[in-house]
Amino acid sequence: MKSLFSEGVSRIGLGTWQLGMRGWGSGYDESTLTEALRIGIKNGLNFIDTAELYGNGTSEMLIGKAIEGMKREDIKIATKLAGFNATARRVKKRLSGSLKRLGVDYVDLYQVHWEPSIYTNMRELFRELERLENEGLIKHIGVSNFSRESIQLGNESMKEAKIESNQIKFNLIERPSEDLMDFMRKEEIKVIAWSPLAQGFLTGKYSKDRRPSGYVRRANRLFSTASFEKYEPLLTKLREVAERRKATPSQVALSYESYLGVLPIPGFRNAEQVKEIVGASTLSLTREDVEDINATLEKCGVIRTSGSFYPRLLPNFIAMLGALFI
Repeated sequence: MKSLFSEGVSRIGLGTWQLGMRGWGSGYDESTLTEALRIGIKNGLNFIDTAELYGNGTSEMLIGKAIEGMKREDIKIATKLAGFNATARRVKKRLSGSLKRLGVDYVDLYQVHWEPSIYTNMRELFRELERLENEGLIKHIGVSNFSRESIQLGNESMKEAKIESNQIKFNLIERPSEDLMDFMRKEEIKVIAWSPLAQGFLTGKYSKDRRPSGYVRRANRLFSTASFEKYEPLLTKLREVAERRKATPSQVALSYESYLGVLPIPGFRNAEQVKEIVGASTLSLTREDVEDINATLEKCGVIRTSGSFYPRLLPNFIAMLGALFI
């Protein structure tokens, strides 16, 4: 079977964490979000990422409403199985719930949201995922926030199927280790970038005197005074390149990541932001632009993040309790 990412997936997708989730601040109206999503799809952003965890299924349900009447084959839907549900015994039931909320017969990409606890039999989990792929309920298998070792174990557990993607935090400032990136390049595992605009830090809309609302971003260390001062040269460079290309800093940042071969999935609040993302998908940076940004990044430095997400020594019920607060 061909890789999903050789089947006409758009250069940039749409992330839908904010559909039904608390903690992002005001201005996230459901009808506005679903209409914005439809506008994005109709304008070529055909990769839509969600998860059963987002709003306890609300995000999947709203996506289902948004795609009503559209050709299913024109849309690539990716959803995620929560790490605390990632067992061979539970996976089919959880997938069935996602399919029902989305109103579809299959998902194009089914991802394990984070590495399950060490008490989970990972080999059995991935063998079950392969079986569900053979049934046609899943077209492709992916993971999210996985380390190199867990990806290798997952692939070793399956006979023919292969992990095709790893969705991790990736943006101009925050990136995983070079070891993980080199491994994924070698194994042809696509990087799907969550938080590609660093939760808005790279948009130029915020500063040390103008902070975002919502506890999700207030808790992000990037929005500290020290961070704004450290990365001011980069934010200035993005504005310079944007002016040169008649674009916005957000569009430049997303296009830069696409240039690196990464699939960014920015979130959105309304139709205007989606239209801006559409513009980013058609923006082609020159080598000069990329080298200009790289030179500034070398001076500012990047933050290396862990490919993993959840402390695997903790039992699943701890993560389940934590999910009640997001």
